[in-house]
Amino acid sequence: MDILQVIETLGVPIAVAIGLAYALMYLIKFITKEIKADIKNLYEITVKLIDSNRQSKDESKKMYTAMNVIKDIMIKFFRNGK
Repeated sequence: MDILQVIETLGVPIAVAIGLAYALMYLIKFITKEIKADIKNLYEITVKLIDSNRQSKDESKKMYTAMNVIKDIMIKFFRNGK
């Protein structure tokens, strides 16, 4: 279909609206393609940070438990020693 034939058939406002719709569709596809990779990268970083945070919390709990066990042993030792 020729551009002039579209303008004659539909009119100038409709032809311009179709052209702008096509340009907008192209722009959205371009932006989405570019941003998609960045979003995926940020998602992977976020998952790694969450895993690291959970691991740190688990290690802190283990350390706290070990300290309490040592404290209890020392208390029992000094009570029995007197």
